[in-house]
This record gives sequence, C-alpha cells and structure tokens, in this order.
Amino acid sequence: MLLSIGMLMLSATQVYTILTVQLFAFLNLLPVEADILAYNFENASQTFDDLPARFGYRLPAEGLKGFLINSKPENACEPIVPPPVKDNSSGTFIVLIRRLDCNFDIKVLNAQRAGYKAAIVHNVDSDDLISMGSNDIEVLKKIDIPSVFIGESSANSLKDEFTYE
Repeated sequence: MLLSIGMLMLSATQVYTILTVQLFAFLNLLPVEADILAYNFENASQTFDDLPARFGYRLPAEGLKGFLINSKPENACEPIVPPPVKDNSSGTFIVLIRRLDCNFDIKVLNAQRAGYKAAIVHNVDSDDLISMGSNDIEVLKKIDIPSVFIGESSANSLKDEFTYE
C-alpha cells in the first residue's frame, strides 16, 4: 500500500513538500515498515523512516498531501496553534510534534482539535522508532487523524528543509 503526505506550492517563498509513506505487511505477521519521502521547492528529495501509530485513522491508500508545520508548543501536550487560514480548499496541513512530556494520544488529539489532517511525532535524542499506542479508550475514540513516528535526525531534516513558511 502506498501512502503519501505532501505539500503544494503556493508562492516562491513557501516550501513545496511531498511526503510519501509506504507500508508493507504480510498476513499481519511482519512488522509494518513505512517511509516518508519529502520534496522541497527546488525538487530535492529525501526519504525518512517512520512507524504508523496504533490508533487513529490510517493514511488513505491514495495518499495525503499537505503543508508541514512545526507544532507550537513543540510537545503538543496542550492545545496547539492552528494551521494558517487558507483562501482555497486545497490547504491541508500536517503538524510535526516533539516527543516527551505527555502521552502520544494527547499530542495527536491536540493536533486534530487544532485542525491538522495528520501528525508526525518525532523522537528526542534518538533515531529509534517507537510504536505509538494508548491505554485511554476515551481519548482513542476521539482520534480521527492518522499519525506516524520518526527519529530525531529525520525531524531535524524536515524542520530545516521541508516545512511550510
């Protein structure tokens, strides 16, 4: 199954990004693997490993394209700043969130409540991929957006080269 997250260019000052996620599973016996493929305005690309969350919706088979925004506050443990208002309906936004300080499900729920269509949570001081789960059934019932987990190096590259400005 091929999944995409990406960004459309609005002007020369904005960054153009496409993130592609590929998931492979065989009879649910193999662990899920995923990749994010990001493109910037100059059409440079980079691939990042990620791991989908065990909660929320899955990314659609046809992919999801949108602008990547850094979360404010970075940890998303409290309500976060919503994405910018767009003049057209093609403005889908994906938020990049720092790990730690609260549960993964709270971070993703705060992203959803702010209006983001997907969340990317990144590790701190490590490139290890963590399987994001939740034990709070009430919070899980409220999460509708897809989310994935990436390492710190991937997050730093996304922040430096592929975020919406």
